[in-house]
Amino acid sequence: MPRETRRNVREMYVVWKGVVASTLLSAVVCYAHYELPHFTRGATKRVTAHAILIAAGVAFGAVCSWMPDVPMPRWLAFVAGFGAVHTPGAPILLIKRMRGSSMS
Repeated sequence: MPRETRRNVREMYVVWKGVVASTLLSAVVCYAHYELPHFTRGATKRVTAHAILIAAGVAFGAVCSWMPDVPMPRWLAFVAGFGAVHTPGAPILLIKRMRGSSMS
């Protein structure tokens, strides 16, 4: 196999992994924002929690997409970074759901 073909195959493999990761992380984002109102008392606190998660996700996604030599499309790096911010919160909310915790 020619060197250029191997390089293209490797790049497509990296993009494919990025698509899979971004899809999974998108599910994490949806779950975190879906569960957040169940455990947050008061509309102001809910809006604040959503806003903080979204702002942090946008900031981290932007940093990920601005990195030099990103081996995937910039929008894919943004989605992966946005989802990565939500990853710690989703398991915490899942554990709270499993324990039957109340609002805080």
